[in-house]
Amino acid sequence: MIRLLHLSDPHFGAADEATAQAFLARAKELAPDLTVLSGDLTMRARRQELRDAKAFYEQLPQPRFVIPGNHDIPALNQPLDRFFRPFRRYRETFGKDLEPSLCTGSIEVIGLNSNRAFSRDLDWSKGYLSQDQLDGAARRFGPVSPGLRVLTLHHPLLAPPDHRRDVVKPLPPLLTMLSGSRVDLVLCGHFHQSRIGTVAGTSEWSSIVSQAPTVCSTRLQGEPPGFHMIHLDGDQLRVVLHRYEGDRFMEDSSEIFRRDETGWHVLL
Repeated sequence: MIRLLHLSDPHFGAADEATAQAFLARAKELAPDLTVLSGDLTMRARRQELRDAKAFYEQLPQPRFVIPGNHDIPALNQPLDRFFRPFRRYRETFGKDLEPSLCTGSIEVIGLNSNRAFSRDLDWSKGYLSQDQLDGAARRFGPVSPGLRVLTLHHPLLAPPDHRRDVVKPLPPLLTMLSGSRVDLVLCGHFHQSRIGTVAGTSEWSSIVSQAPTVCSTRLQGEPPGFHMIHLDGDQLRVVLHRYEGDRFMEDSSEIFRRDETGWHVLL
C-alpha cells in the first residue's frame, strides 16, 4: 500500500491559522509515504508570508515535495522582482530547483513550473508549459515506473462545469506527454475546488488527475478547505477528499480507479 498526501494553495498572507493547525494535526495522524504541496504557498511572495509558509511546510510529514504557484511570484508593487527575478524569494526559501524530481520507494515524482511572471494575455495568473518543458519531463521519467509515476504542476487540467477560468496551456501536448510516459497521476491545484477525474492523450493511456482545493486559505471558491489522500494498492487507486468541518478535517467522498494496459479507469 502506498499513501500519498496532496495539498495545495495554503496562501499564507490569507491563511486561517486554526485551519492550518488542524490540517497539520490530521496530516501527522495520516502518516503518508509522501506529501506533495502543489503551489501557491503565499499571496504575494512577501518575506513574512514566505517565512510562515516555510514554517508550515517544515511541519508536513516527510518525505515532502513542493513546487511554486503563480502567487509565489511578487506582485506588481514589486516590479523589479516581478519582471527580472520572479522566483528569487521563493528560491531563497524553498531551494533553487523550480522543477524538482524525487524517487522514493515506489513513487516517482517530477515537478513542472507552469507559472509565468507576465504574458501577452491580460490574465497573468494563467498557466503555460513550453514544449521544452514537456520534452524534458518525458526524458526525466525513468524507463520503468517504480509503481506510481506522478507529475506535479500548479495549474489544473480539468475545468469545473461552473468555472470560466482556463486550464493549463497548451493542453494537447501535455496530454500526449502523459500518455507517452505512462504517467499514473497528475497533482495540481489553483482553482481552490476539488476535482478528481481522468485525462487521455492520443495514445491508449489515461492518467488520473487530482486537483486539490485550498488547504487553509480564506479565499474560498464555493467549498470549504480540503485536501486529497491517495491510496495505491497494486492496480487499484483511491482518491479521498477530506474537508474541513467545524474544527477538524473529515473524510467526505472518494473515487476509485483501476489500472489496466490502457491506463486508469473509474471503478463503478
